[in-house]
Amino acid sequence: MEPKISVLIPVCRESILLERLLTDLLIDRYQSKEILVVIDSPTEMSLSVVEKFQGRVVFILNGERIGKVNALNEAFKRTTGNILLFLDSDVQLQVEGASFLGALANEMMGVDILDIKKTMVKSSFLAKLVYYEYLGSSLVSWFFSKRLGKSLGLNGAAFAIRKEAFERLGGFRRTIPDDFDLITRSFLDGLSFRYTRKISVSVKPHSGWKDWYKQRKRWGIATGVWLKDYYRPLARILVRMPQIMLPGLLLLMPSLLLISLNSLIPDTIYYHMLTLILLVLARYSSLALLPILMITFGISIMENVIVAALTYTMFSSIYYFAARNLGYRFNPAEFLCYYFVYSPLSLLTVVVGIIRVAIYRDMIDLDWKV
Repeated sequence: MEPKISVLIPVCRESILLERLLTDLLIDRYQSKEILVVIDSPTEMSLSVVEKFQGRVVFILNGERIGKVNALNEAFKRTTGNILLFLDSDVQLQVEGASFLGALANEMMGVDILDIKKTMVKSSFLAKLVYYEYLGSSLVSWFFSKRLGKSLGLNGAAFAIRKEAFERLGGFRRTIPDDFDLITRSFLDGLSFRYTRKISVSVKPHSGWKDWYKQRKRWGIATGVWLKDYYRPLARILVRMPQIMLPGLLLLMPSLLLISLNSLIPDTIYYHMLTLILLVLARYSSLALLPILMITFGISIMENVIVAALTYTMFSSIYYFAARNLGYRFNPAEFLCYYFVYSPLSLLTVVVGIIRVAIYRDMIDLDWKV
């Protein structure tokens, strides 16, 4: 007997992709399913979708914003399925002649939580860069899935969890990093985790850098809150399993290694000795100042260039083979921009978010997510 799947989709006001997503779910030949859509502050567009799918989809309409976490927890109370599939309203199912829900049911056999492959249409320069961020996230999920069968991180745009596991964890907590919080508690509770590339979703590209920054600002703050809530168990896990935690961190934020090496690699003793000699000579001749400047800046630049070239070669090789294994496309020129431009910017937003949480603590605006 096939397990029943309850699909839960939260919407804030409206989503232009919701109608297509519901259509794909309804025509999926997997029969044992139910679809619940919870909409905060519905617009006329949302109400038209409700009217079109009424009777085939369960709609929960909230006249005011109660937040994503509250909305999903309330919708959960009305589910009757054995498996809960959480989907953002701006994703599209990637189905190639097979049942998405049927494949999901097969992948959930023997596991509590399933992370679903996520990708993005390369419709703009920004989307091309974010594409590799999704590749990195999938690589980390695959790495934790293979090495531990558990995970500390999760992109909540599309994932599934057994109903009894969700109940055991007490559902979503009212916190900004709702998906990270849930998966972290599942790790600490010993629940099993698997990453799958056999089914996937496509996430709607950002409309522009402003939209991207608003999301990354929220993600940075979420990371700060997550670290504040779990720094003690995370520190213990890091000490106990550095061979898992450190590679996972670097795979997720590859520019971290580049920045760290450029900051930590000491200059050679010969460089210091030569500079000292030239400084002494400079007291007697101004001609020695030019070699000093050339050596000082030349060695520093050369050191940075060598570190940048080596780390780029290493990470581009890792991402290339990961792309082949996980079913992504890889372009060296695009990854070059991702590694040297996008990844440092993304890392900066995370650092700023962590600092904001450390300074302002309880003054952070929680936004609609909670």
